[in-house]
Amino acid sequence: MNTTTKLMAMGLAAVFALTGCQSSAKDSMGDYGVSSPEIGYIEASEESFDRSLESTGGQAVSPLPVEPSVITTGYLSLIVESPSESADEISAIVVDAGGRVASRSDYTPTDFGQPSSYIEVRIPAERLADTLEAIEAIGQVQDVSVNTVDVSLQKLDLDARIQVLEASMARLSELLASAENTADLIAVETALADRQAELDSLNSQRSYLSDQTLFATITINLATPADATPTDPDGFLDGLVKGWESILAFFAGAIVWAGIILPWLGLVVVLVLVIWVLRRLVRRSRS
Repeated sequence: MNTTTKLMAMGLAAVFALTGCQSSAKDSMGDYGVSSPEIGYIEASEESFDRSLESTGGQAVSPLPVEPSVITTGYLSLIVESPSESADEISAIVVDAGGRVASRSDYTPTDFGQPSSYIEVRIPAERLADTLEAIEAIGQVQDVSVNTVDVSLQKLDLDARIQVLEASMARLSELLASAENTADLIAVETALADRQAELDSLNSQRSYLSDQTLFATITINLATPADATPTDPDGFLDGLVKGWESILAFFAGAIVWAGIILPWLGLVVVLVLVIWVLRRLVRRSRS
């Protein structure tokens, strides 16, 4: 009995020793289940951070209010007497409303065709209705359309991802301060740089989306009526002005042609002189 008891005691001791070795080996790997210490350091830290979020009911990220966000675009076509002057008036109206002119182009023919202007403006969303009403009063409305797209979900998603990234970076900054070796330090710095690049990209997208929702984009086309630019003289004075302009245009064209022909006249004179000299030489040789 004493021998049997001793054997059982030795077996139990061996089992306990083996279990203790496995537990210490598992603890030496940090219970991460990975072969790379620095990767395990990051993954374990993030897992502990996620577990802390779950344990606190996700209080680390504050709840985001759902606010409707709408992107507004529109098109407006007006008939006016002077497109360029009307474009100046529209620009002043938009600036007074707190907006800005994104682009503008003017077409002002002198002899034929209809003048026109194209202007793209950014108007604050809360001032859109009043500003459009003031712009429409400048001329005769031919076409108007306003389109809206709700982007509340996209905006909410970006806000949530930005807050999660900021919380993760704060946690990584704490880990960076408490890193005990070079491998852990490099791993944390790499993860922190990756998250910073992603955060910068999300912030850029968020800024662009905010600009699109805060300011409506309206394109405005300005044109004159069909008979706003007469091509024929109207009355004696108008005919006199046209005649004088034609005289000036003739002399201007004549001067240009004189400049073109003058070098050729010099070449012709040289050729005539050469022929005349050759003929004189031929006559002397015969005499």
